[in-house]
Amino acid sequence: MSTMCYVRGLEPLLKRTPSPSVIESGAKPAGARVSDLVRRFRAGDGAAFDGLVARLTPRLYSLALRALGSADAAEEVVQEAWVRIFRRIRDVQDPEAFEGWAVRVTLSRIHDEFRHRARERAARDALAGLRLAAGTPPERFSAAEREDLARILREGLASLDDAHREAFILRELEGLPHAEIARVLGIPEGTVWSRLSYARRALREYFRRRRKDDLS
Repeated sequence: MSTMCYVRGLEPLLKRTPSPSVIESGAKPAGARVSDLVRRFRAGDGAAFDGLVARLTPRLYSLALRALGSADAAEEVVQEAWVRIFRRIRDVQDPEAFEGWAVRVTLSRIHDEFRHRARERAARDALAGLRLAAGTPPERFSAAEREDLARILREGLASLDDAHREAFILRELEGLPHAEIARVLGIPEGTVWSRLSYARRALREYFRRRRKDDLS
């Protein structure tokens, strides 16, 4: 991994992959509030940035891991997100808005990764996509089929534009309620519902196209 030597404390956190319970709960370490750490950093306390890294990395890593399905890719995304955050932290006027902004920075880097993968993506076995289109319950999939399904889902996500992809990721992969997604993205809650509806329709159509291609 590269470029993070000047953001102290991040590499050890990433080397310790969060446990499943942390990833599922989105738990954060106890300590100072995020907004207080931002204020301290702006006042010249360099160690406060390490506190931000420790406090938010589990959430950002969980988000990237759920979206990308690869620990290595998630680590790379989070490292690069923290570089961007470090360089632009003074752009955030309201310290209370910092956490949502950090999530958006991470989503932006996730979008970059999806676009990169889309350019390099090769044809893959679509068995899981065929079974999903046929209505086979996920619990009946073999482990290999579930992995295929996860890959197809990520390919489908790569076909969405950024706005619809981030809404889907925050709702379906991170499990945020609609009101929280609206707050993080700075959009009306009705727009969240609209984007999610569109993303779900687009993904269903993507699976149907995969089925048609594999049957032809």
